[in-house]
Parts: sequence; structure tokens; C-alpha cells
Amino acid sequence: MNARKAVVLLAWVVVLGASSAASAQSWGRDRFPRDGVCFYKDPNFNGEYFCAGSGDSVSAVPKDMNDKISSIRVFGRAEVTVFQDVHFSGRSVRFGSDVRNLKDEGWNDRISSMRVRSVGSFGSFGSYGRPGEDPERAIRRAYQDVLGRDPDSEGMRTYRRHMIDDGWSEAQVRESLRESPEYREKRFMTPAQAQDVVRRAYVSVLRREPDPGSQGYVDRVLRDHWTQQDVERELRKSDEYRNNRKR
Repeated sequence: MNARKAVVLLAWVVVLGASSAASAQSWGRDRFPRDGVCFYKDPNFNGEYFCAGSGDSVSAVPKDMNDKISSIRVFGRAEVTVFQDVHFSGRSVRFGSDVRNLKDEGWNDRISSMRVRSVGSFGSFGSYGRPGEDPERAIRRAYQDVLGRDPDSEGMRTYRRHMIDDGWSEAQVRESLRESPEYREKRFMTPAQAQDVVRRAYVSVLRREPDPGSQGYVDRVLRDHWTQQDVERELRKSDEYRNNRKR
């Protein structure tokens, strides 16, 4: 076999392997893995689900499952990194323990790709952190996932001290952030506040006031805790935004 044929054959093997891995994902009632993760269509591990073992990666969740995962269950020594976009791109977060309701994490119906890996002992930074990881990285990740922003200097100093001096895990940082007035305001946002979030996104991206069609974004802000950045991201996918850029 010459070198060219070998390269072609190797390419087909890679393609077929990727296809079989993708086709293995489908809603149903898989056997639970010893070390792995199961992804459920409904909160609290209800409804249909599919599972992936440690070492598995899904670069693009099949269309009928894309953005339709509402809870995650972790088995054994495993953790999962989920991504908002296909091919492991966009916003991401790592979970090392069960998540009964992804809505509480701001991730309901947002997952498009994922990686599952095995882990040893979880280490001093708890189920969300990596052993030996700089606590500042864990704190930034917690702020982004819970509050949708980077930590301020005071918050960074406070939580860094808790993690180093008091042995806090990243999960404890997240829990503390969920008890903050800022989080409660985001979680229990009024319709008027949601409309203002959407208005700012429209002005920033489309350079105009929102029209009646913006109500769908207002609903997502209220129901799924979308931030202004989330609305802006979706607006940049619109034909109006693309046409404006061509002018």
C-alpha cells in the first residue's frame, strides 16, 4: 500500500469512527455507566436520557437532542465539561457532581457538545475544581456561571481567602454566590427588568429599539436567566445583523 492510499484509508477510519460515536447518542434508557455521565431531557433525572463513559467526547449533539438537556447525573470517578456550541466551542463549564436542574446553573437547554473524563480523588478544591488548580481560576469560573460576570477585586480576595485558608471548594463558592442579593435579583428578575436587558442588547447590536418580536428574548431572560450577553449573541445570528454589517 502506497503512502497516498494509507492516508486516504486513515481518513476514512477517522470519519467512520466519529460517525459511529455520534450515532450512538440517542434518547432512550441506557445502562448506567460505572464511570461516566448521563444526560436527561427533563430536570431531576426524569424523562429520556443518554449516557457517555469516561473518555467519550461528543463534538455535536444530534439535532433532536441539541439544546434539550435539563439535568446531569455523574457516576463513579467522572466529570463532564459541557459546551454551549458544537465542536467544544463557546461558553463552557465543568461538572463533577449531579446537577438536578441545569436551569439553576444557567445551562438549561444550552448544551451542544461535551467531553467526559475520569478523575482521581477530587482534591482540596471539591467536586468542581481540579486538584492543584489556581483558586482564582475556579473563582472566575464560578462567577461567570452563577452571576454571568468576572469577579470584582473584593470578591476575588474574599473567596480566594476562603479557598486557601478555610478549605472551601468551588462548589461552596458557587453556593455562596447563589445566596447573594445580586443572584437573587437575577433569578427573580421582574418583567420590566427583563425588558430593559433586551432593550440594551438591541441597542448595542442592532442599533435600534426592540420591536414586538423581542418578546421571545424577554421570555428567555425571565425563564432561563439569560444575560444581556446571551441576547446579544443570539441577535448577532440574525439576518438583520448580518445585513447591517454588509452595508
